[in-house]
Amino acid sequence: MALRRGTDVLVETVDVAGQDVLDVGCGDGTLVRWLHSQGARALGADCGAEMLRRALEADPAHSDRYVDAPGQALPFDDNSFDVVVFSNSLHHIPTEDMAQALEEAGRVLRPGGTLYVAEPEIEGPEDSMGYPVIDETAVRTAAQQRLDELDQARFESLRRFTYTSEAVYESFDRWCDRVVGIDPERAAALEQHREDLNERFHRLGERRPEGWAFAHNSLVSVTTAR
Repeated sequence: MALRRGTDVLVETVDVAGQDVLDVGCGDGTLVRWLHSQGARALGADCGAEMLRRALEADPAHSDRYVDAPGQALPFDDNSFDVVVFSNSLHHIPTEDMAQALEEAGRVLRPGGTLYVAEPEIEGPEDSMGYPVIDETAVRTAAQQRLDELDQARFESLRRFTYTSEAVYESFDRWCDRVVGIDPERAAALEQHREDLNERFHRLGERRPEGWAFAHNSLVSVTTAR
């Protein structure tokens, strides 16, 4: 199994250097900072208070790079960006708002701009570890359906492909921290099932010098705004 990093796949697929790039659902801002290292003018949008706090804490000198906004209501003018990225974030938008979020991406993209969406496969190895606290089967299915239904008058489909990468966590506590950071409402269920989840984490993860690794597939959709 050939493993690839998501950032490598992104930069090999889309020219980001010198481009205005928006990362929708930017989380702790890791991708925004990486995009800047590649020569992009990047902004991140997220509506999660905890993740935005982490982004600002990690990059205090550039607080203007992170905007408190949901994907379905972007506070940017039409034709503002060359590239819009959803990196494992579309399925976190409420199901009823996913189509609107993709419409918003089309609105803020310049004609000829690129919409890059990477979504986790419907069900993968890491997911079986996270049950019953995390079950994203329904929302991931909905995200793929919304991508299948993209407005052909607004978007021209370029390509779709799958790649395999690894998520590596220094410890079980680090995994828990990420899970709760994404959705604080998971905290109670996580604590309730902590012993079982801890056992699954160490049984299903592959030990690495830097932590515990879980392979997963990402489904990438690349389209152009008309």
